[in-house]
Amino acid sequence: MALIGQIRNNMWLVFIIIALATLSFILMDAMGPGGGGPSVSNSIGKIAGQDVSNREFESAYSSLFANAQDPNASRAALWNYFVEQKIVNSESDKLGLSVGYDELMDLQFGSNLSPIIYQNFRDPQTGQLMTGQLQQIRSQLEGGEALSPQFAQFWGEQEKQIVKAQLQNKMTGLAQKAIYTPNWLAEAMYSEENATASAAVVKIPFDVITADVEVSDSDINSYISNRKSDFERTEEKRVLSYVKMDVLPTPGDTLNCRNEMNGVIGRFATTDSDSLFAQANNGIYTNYYAKAEELDEFYADKVGSFEVGKVYGPYVLGRSFQAVKLLDKQVLPDSVRASHILKRVTPGNAAQSDEAESIIDSLMTVVKLGRTPFDTLAVKFSEDLGSGRDGGDLGYFAQGAMVGPFNQVAFIDGKEGNYYKVKTQIGWHLIYIGDQKFNTRESKYKMAYVNVPIVPSKETQDALYNNMVDLVSEHPYLDDLTTAVASIGNLEVQTSNELGANDYLITGMAPGNESRQIAKWAFTSGTSVNDVSPQVYQFQDPVLYYNNAYVVAGLSAIKKPGMPSAAEVRNQVEVAVRNQLKGKSILGSLSDNLGSVASQYGAKVDTLRNINMLNTFVPAIGNEPEVVGAAFASGGVQKILGNSGVFVVQPLGKQQAGDVTNVAFIKNTVAQGVKGRAATELLQALKDKVEITDNRSTFY
Repeated sequence: MALIGQIRNNMWLVFIIIALATLSFILMDAMGPGGGGPSVSNSIGKIAGQDVSNREFESAYSSLFANAQDPNASRAALWNYFVEQKIVNSESDKLGLSVGYDELMDLQFGSNLSPIIYQNFRDPQTGQLMTGQLQQIRSQLEGGEALSPQFAQFWGEQEKQIVKAQLQNKMTGLAQKAIYTPNWLAEAMYSEENATASAAVVKIPFDVITADVEVSDSDINSYISNRKSDFERTEEKRVLSYVKMDVLPTPGDTLNCRNEMNGVIGRFATTDSDSLFAQANNGIYTNYYAKAEELDEFYADKVGSFEVGKVYGPYVLGRSFQAVKLLDKQVLPDSVRASHILKRVTPGNAAQSDEAESIIDSLMTVVKLGRTPFDTLAVKFSEDLGSGRDGGDLGYFAQGAMVGPFNQVAFIDGKEGNYYKVKTQIGWHLIYIGDQKFNTRESKYKMAYVNVPIVPSKETQDALYNNMVDLVSEHPYLDDLTTAVASIGNLEVQTSNELGANDYLITGMAPGNESRQIAKWAFTSGTSVNDVSPQVYQFQDPVLYYNNAYVVAGLSAIKKPGMPSAAEVRNQVEVAVRNQLKGKSILGSLSDNLGSVASQYGAKVDTLRNINMLNTFVPAIGNEPEVVGAAFASGGVQKILGNSGVFVVQPLGKQQAGDVTNVAFIKNTVAQGVKGRAATELLQALKDKVEITDNRSTFY
């Protein structure tokens, strides 16, 4: 705490430093990034020779991800979209592919709607396409009527997405049309897939081989070079060592929260509005009647003795004190079968609501008088197209499956065989209750809950933060920090995953802006191995918004692009390499006599019957494709160094596949499989061959 005390005693110096820093910031902003004059580059990256400006990227982000909960994940997704879009546009130009005006209009409003339109204009309540809104937009566009600036920007970005998706479909279609399976290939594949073989096998697991082998760096390098795609780094990576302090409530904090809950319980018992009170006190209120076994374990076996209107608790539930109030108990149906006729209403449109209510009133009169059957009226008048086609029948549904007022009528207020008029957020409904099914006649319970989170006080948070600030100020280098932490009982130094320049997920830390800032610091120019960030990073609880963790980070390693050194991967691969060396050490000395080998290593001779080339896993041996291949080989005994041990294999015979009876079907099946791969792998193949420069880390 020495540093904090010095700062408090010299506040005049702090004010001077702040003033100078502010002036410096203003000058730097005027001069552009780097302080050397106007910004040299506004490019966030380059893809296939095409620049992506920060303005272009931010415009798309504000249109497509304005309400994103995780900006880092959203920007990563947007960058991937830009990569694909630029590649698709570039390749389409070379191929002479385009999307014309009429085609685009059909994708946005016509009979060939883009999946993007379905995604963006689906009613969240019903799942139905909002055709009315789309037609209104079409009329505005075709009539030259201006859209609002924000919506016009969104629509423009959406058009780019639709065009990209359509061009990608065309490119994939061209590739798929080039796929052809000749007869000889179909016949050969049929033969391989349907032939079977049998073999006698002895498996010698690596752990029973007693050979003493040393794993050298050259052995490790040889091992990883044969698995280059698994180990090669395509970009620079950095590794952090960090100290994380979780901020937990003290016993005093917990007692204060308990006292607060006692006050809440008193007010909860006398409130006139249970729903508003519960919502205002971190609680839950729903118009749902639960079975006893659906309730929390603290009161599931006691609720039968609860009195309506009384509050019970508090209970410790997770990280909160909770109290519960029994609002009502009734015997309700377990499921209901109902039909309805819906007239939709746009929220806030009073005239439309009055008209819809009038229509529902008229339909109720007609159906009660028996003039026209309910199902006939539903087919003709219901705007719920799904159930309307079935005469309005919704089938059986459980409590809570429908919106609140609908659920209230179906399960609580309504009676079987009657008609009801109900208004919901969707519109006006005419409901017919066909059946109310009771599995039991046990009571169900309507409850309201209030919670007081058990959280550390502001004083606790500040005290722990100051401790971490002092830790950084007194130990500014990682080796020194590591030594100091070793003597502190409640802290430890942890190691992060390998981080790229744009990464925002760090092992052991919550995702979010703080994790991104830590990764960004690791790649800041001037950050060297053994440096510790002078900043203490503050992680916030995403629900209760208090500081729930503090992190001090240091840079422990910089890993350049290319193959890692043997030292870097030794811990990761040493066991596998040792197993391979142990296997090789006995491979040449093994006898062709399977019984003798089995006896020597305490193993047994297994017989594999009717295996084929498609077997990726075989009982008794595991995932051993070379062993499967050896079973089909012509000749004598083979010794194989496998994935899980050494194998001695004696082929016992093959059963050839029968004659091909439907070559056309096999050709089509093979071609469809390859075409499916083309749809998913073509774009990735193009990405792999295109040069991509990613400068996002300089902006975010």
